[in-house]
Amino acid sequence: MTTQNVVKKPVTPIKTTRRGIITALIAFFIWGGFPLYFKQLSEYDATEIIGHRIIWTFLCLLVLLVVTKRWQWIDTLKQNPRWIVYTFLSGLIIATNWLTYVWAVNQDRILEASLGYFIGPLVGVALSMILFKERLRTLQWVAIGFALLSVAIQVIMIGSLPWISLILAFSFSTYGTIQRQTPLTAIDAMFVETTMLVPICLWWFWQSDVASHQLSFWFSPNIWLLMIAGPITLIPLLLFNKSTKLVAYSILSFMNYLTPTFIFFLAVFYYNEAFDVKRLAVFGLIWFGLLLFSIDLWRHRPSKMLKAARLREEKLQQAK
Repeated sequence: MTTQNVVKKPVTPIKTTRRGIITALIAFFIWGGFPLYFKQLSEYDATEIIGHRIIWTFLCLLVLLVVTKRWQWIDTLKQNPRWIVYTFLSGLIIATNWLTYVWAVNQDRILEASLGYFIGPLVGVALSMILFKERLRTLQWVAIGFALLSVAIQVIMIGSLPWISLILAFSFSTYGTIQRQTPLTAIDAMFVETTMLVPICLWWFWQSDVASHQLSFWFSPNIWLLMIAGPITLIPLLLFNKSTKLVAYSILSFMNYLTPTFIFFLAVFYYNEAFDVKRLAVFGLIWFGLLLFSIDLWRHRPSKMLKAARLREEKLQQAK
């Protein structure tokens, strides 16, 4: 998965276009289809897969930045040097998210990964309250309550803490929280993140007993399937960034649920992972919480808030 939480609330509403909807749909379905790709790499260690994902994503981004001459991020970091450290930390966080996700996929625990990305938006709201002192509305509190209840139900009824789901939810939401504050664009931030992580990946390959330790492996036909990790990471991110300029924030927020929904359907109907009454109860609570969260989001969508603000201004002018 990637960076759906990176979207910043626009000052003025964006007009939704058909092209924007299609662009966003393609991005979300690519993210949702990631299990189909990572299942093909099950013979490799999850850490090795993520190492390749970071390296090939870095190379794809490097080509993109060279072609488009996007070097303004250098001046941005010179003006804000502390963000070098923050960006490195965000890189470690998203790498942890990727690693957990790939491990879950290759351990036939895709359903838990899906749950993690359903929980993510609610964790993001909770982090905003803690870190930015944002006041939560009533429905947001209730939605978070249902998320906590779903975790409790899993511990009691299934007998295990959904640690995969929680790591994915908290890492993704924490990454999104950092992205809300960074002066870098999503593309530039990911380039800086992968740039700093590449040496760590190469060092890990060098000292580990994995296929990538052998230099000959990098020139073998087997490398091509791992190389695809770069483009499939970058392409949906580019599409999503494009869609943020063509689709209203409120609509795009609802569309975010397409990715975990697609992952859920793959887990249950394609990979036949167990989905009993107990797991239905866990997911049901999350889905109901997200329904309330979505209703609140729709009620407070930017276009409605802007319209209400304009009406207030008109009334004040008339009163004068």
